[in-house]
Amino acid sequence: MYDVIIVGARCAGAPLAMLLAREGHRVALVDRASFPSDTMSTHFLWPRGVAKLASWGLVDRLSQRGCEPIRQVIFDVGAVQLVGTAPPVEGVSDSLCPRRTVLDALLVEAAVDAGAELIDRFVVSDLCWADGRVSGLRGHQRGSRSGVTTLSSSLVVGADGLHSTVADQVMAPTYCEHAATTCVYYSYWSGIADRAASFHARPGQLVLVWPTNDDLTRIYVAWPASQYQAVKADVEGAFVSALTTVPELAEKAAAGRREHRFVGTRELPNRYRTSAGPGWALVGDAGHHKDPSTGMGISDAFLSADLLAQSITGSLDDPCRLDEALVGYQKRRDALTANGFHLTLSTARLDGLAPRLEEFYRAAAVQPQAVSRVFGVLGGTTPVRDVYSAEQIGATIDAANGTEGHSAIPRGLRRDSTPRPRQDGDVDITQ
Repeated sequence: MYDVIIVGARCAGAPLAMLLAREGHRVALVDRASFPSDTMSTHFLWPRGVAKLASWGLVDRLSQRGCEPIRQVIFDVGAVQLVGTAPPVEGVSDSLCPRRTVLDALLVEAAVDAGAELIDRFVVSDLCWADGRVSGLRGHQRGSRSGVTTLSSSLVVGADGLHSTVADQVMAPTYCEHAATTCVYYSYWSGIADRAASFHARPGQLVLVWPTNDDLTRIYVAWPASQYQAVKADVEGAFVSALTTVPELAEKAAAGRREHRFVGTRELPNRYRTSAGPGWALVGDAGHHKDPSTGMGISDAFLSADLLAQSITGSLDDPCRLDEALVGYQKRRDALTANGFHLTLSTARLDGLAPRLEEFYRAAAVQPQAVSRVFGVLGGTTPVRDVYSAEQIGATIDAANGTEGHSAIPRGLRRDSTPRPRQDGDVDITQ
């Protein structure tokens, strides 16, 4: 009998297992994969995500595996650029871009070191129920002839991603959903000179460049979802064409060498699912997923794991108290991710740059505090309304006193559709 069974051992499940095991709980961490193994991902960690790793004592271990800190990011929309990074979080100002083969294996190791039991290569078939509550699960070991295994627990957590078996089994309803607006492909290059982290936004296109492990550079391109079939038919041709919109980057990629196949998808929904119920919870992408254009997925997975661990600890021995704590977890997660959700919906539209916002960014570029606030929004720590309200835009332009600067724009923040989370922090389900 376990206290908690966590299905999914990657960026949400493994930290949750680690945190609960450190509190003395008996935790089973199950996954159909073995580790190290790869998965589709943005890879990127803003300072708030790195701050979580630091608080867990894992940053140095990640650095030892060849993940170098990113201390400068370039935002480029053609004629206008902004260079900077998100403000420090708990004293952490670095960003990171680890390969998932490296990061996930490290997180699983940390969970096991803390006392969690890893059951890898395990396929969950269904959940067990008792008196209207989830009481465990059934499944089998891949490649084994031992038959079905039943595991019992006080709580089952689905950390098993977008296609969560746990969410399907409990029929978790979606209460906020926006259709996918982009399709993406990425790969890795060696031999890229000046491996600077950068965003390059063009009308109908977004190119992201991140330095990652093994001296590789990950290059990612997003197109409107409607172009998926055309892109899929000739991924390399579409990629080369996309890079020509950033000539300097195209030259670097041509001088380097692509080391891996292209990886991509059009399945990028933006949604919140009910993530708490009798004897079950959802964490990470299983409960909340959004377009990867803002690179917030891993940081949000860490956040939700931390929030859920806080809610579970001290509540497992009382089902009523546990259910109440899980509902509180969902409310806190929604409030803390609403800002990034609205920003992502806007960014993923791949809209052009409005003249008023170009004026704003040129004004912001000569004001260090304004630059910091802009990167704070991008990094998920500064509320959108604190930077992109009409009043703040006007004040920043006025403060520049007509001085011209150079700036960049998070794609899609249009004058007539500046995304703002509701004042109470709830998810706004309207367009």
